[in-house]
Amino acid sequence: MLDWIGTLKIRARGGRRLELGLTRSTVAAGWVVTLLGAILAAAVWRAELPRLVWVVPGVVVLLGLILATMRRELVFDGDDGVLRIEQRVLGLASRAVVPLFHLRAVVISARDGAGMGPRFVAYVDRRVGARIHLDEAQRCASLMKIAEAIAEVADLRLVYDATARAAMR
Repeated sequence: MLDWIGTLKIRARGGRRLELGLTRSTVAAGWVVTLLGAILAAAVWRAELPRLVWVVPGVVVLLGLILATMRRELVFDGDDGVLRIEQRVLGLASRAVVPLFHLRAVVISARDGAGMGPRFVAYVDRRVGARIHLDEAQRCASLMKIAEAIAEVADLRLVYDATARAAMR
């Protein structure tokens, strides 16, 4: 339902370089949620409700600010032989550099969506360490574009695992 929040898109693509980043809809959704939290805070203030009720608009504003300041960039650089990952939330940054030879495959896997039909999850499987989550969606077409681009640039296998979908029938 909210697949457009936190969705990766291809920002730039060259022969041996691929840049992925979050869509602008994530930032826009964050500012809208922050505004709704501020409106809720004003309503709570005007109604002169107990202080405990102030927790609700505070949490809504905090969640909105987290979404609005969220940044995620993945750069697959075939010339340098690395994957650069940068993630930022509320100004706090996390960076990682993973050699491409540590990566095994790009995987799109079908998962049970808890009664809402199948969900597709895209991730990069690593030889060493935990897998790198890319994105998830109810339809795999957008995930397939990203996975194919990564497989081409980073010389990785592309694995489409739909066994969970077959098990649901």
